[in-house]
Amino acid sequence: MAGVSGRTAIVGGSSSGLGYAVAENLARSGARVLVVSRSEERVSRAVESIRAAGGAAVEGMAADFTHEDAPRAVVEAAREAFGPPEIVIANGGGPPGMAAVSATAEDLASACDLLLLPVQRLVELTLPGMREGGWGRFVAITSIAVRQPQPGLVLSNALRAAVTGYLKSVADEVAADGVTVNTVCPGYTATERLEVLAAGKAAGEDTTVEEVFAAWARQTPVGRLLRPEEVAAAVGFLCSEEASGITGVALPVDGGLGRSLL
Repeated sequence: MAGVSGRTAIVGGSSSGLGYAVAENLARSGARVLVVSRSEERVSRAVESIRAAGGAAVEGMAADFTHEDAPRAVVEAAREAFGPPEIVIANGGGPPGMAAVSATAEDLASACDLLLLPVQRLVELTLPGMREGGWGRFVAITSIAVRQPQPGLVLSNALRAAVTGYLKSVADEVAADGVTVNTVCPGYTATERLEVLAAGKAAGEDTTVEEVFAAWARQTPVGRLLRPEEVAAAVGFLCSEEASGITGVALPVDGGLGRSLL
């Protein structure tokens, strides 16, 4: 991908799942990648694995983005290792599933701390440098729930939509400076997070995880769960020079799950 090689990238939640696939994709394209996740042990394993897969410039840092000071520490670590961040992938775990009528104010506040505030802090810390340099890519990984709210996932439905609206506003304000801001909305993708959701759904419906996965696959026109690498390819493209004209979009990568026209 043109324009990615030599760029400094921060990838959140990248010790496994979608974040790992994105970090590997960017590293193979020549980006200098800081892998970030909460577990130091898992970060170390991810860094070793990405290096073995051909990522020459990869470092890692254990950090929890729900802690107010963590985004600043991560940005400083990336700057010290490789230079000012030019690519930021905002990604992390999701909130617990629950019905809308069961969600309390405290539940919503916790989901905000998990999903929205870390994105705002990363924007505040990295976009000024991107604008000054005349080039930048900010991509948040959200969920198909942004376009098609999912039953039993009210916190994700509400706060990922908030992330999308916030970044759409940011995109409008920085586009003329050579900075693009987008979100990617995965559908049912084979990750640890999906296994957790499937286990909860199976317990509530007295069925098995395998049957839940099979039902989700049947709902998706491609007839299967997506692979993390397929989502990562879309994220990688949005970070490229070829995608310089794409900003402010919420791109579904869902195997056709979403049925809306727009």
